[in-house]
Amino acid sequence: MLDKKVKIKDIRELGSDNYLITLRTTEQARMIRAGQFMMLKCVEEVDENPLLRRPFTIFNIYRNAGSGKPAGLELLVKDVGIGTHKLVRMKPGQTIHCLGPQGHGFKVSAEMKNRVEMACLVAGGVGIAPLYLLSRDLMQQNIKPVLFYGGANLSALVLREYFEKLGMDTYYATEDGSFGERGLVTEPLARFLDKKAHRNIRIYACGPWEMMRAVHRLSVQKKHPCDVSLEARMGCSLGACLGCVVRSKGRGGEEQYLRVCQEGPVFNSRLIDWETAPV
Repeated sequence: MLDKKVKIKDIRELGSDNYLITLRTTEQARMIRAGQFMMLKCVEEVDENPLLRRPFTIFNIYRNAGSGKPAGLELLVKDVGIGTHKLVRMKPGQTIHCLGPQGHGFKVSAEMKNRVEMACLVAGGVGIAPLYLLSRDLMQQNIKPVLFYGGANLSALVLREYFEKLGMDTYYATEDGSFGERGLVTEPLARFLDKKAHRNIRIYACGPWEMMRAVHRLSVQKKHPCDVSLEARMGCSLGACLGCVVRSKGRGGEEQYLRVCQEGPVFNSRLIDWETAPV
């Protein structure tokens, strides 16, 4: 983990208040693993409001056009508050403080290809952020990733072209029926799992709490392992403030709390108490 003052290379508007921000930071880019996040100061000056940094999942590694070596990173940012509003209105060439990469991401190893045939990647809205690098890692191990992507409408399904260019099978669902099938993304997922009942499948999910809870329940019902990437409000991102905890149960059934910034953000879905949403 490094704390660097980095330069903004580009800010691209994606629609529905979503932006893709590209940062030049070679050292940090070399350290990135799928599912990790960065803590950004949303303004240039350290003493400028908002004082606390914000967590953003790493969408992609930006590479040098000539050498192909890591040169920076891309972050998906949704303009939802004071901090993100200031961040997305910064200009290329400005600098910001960037801490990371942080957290435990997805575990993809060479041994998995002997145990996992296929991976179902389930995203809701900006929950698409951690799944692109994961898709690439899975494909390197000859594990077929399949994307299930849902949102309120077509404009909420950002960055889907990145996955389509990988040649992945994709299933889309929108609540208003403007793209893909009308309804929730868990509906095509459930049908897919029924069709592939005898395949060795692992499920990965990121998105709204209710969506991930539904995916978890499907994984239990269909007897497939499931990893979820959780989002939480963070004060320090170092495990000290306990502002990002989620409720869990220990092996003996005792109540315990896990820190998203330290033990996560990626968890086995069976560890989470899905009846207690984080604050």
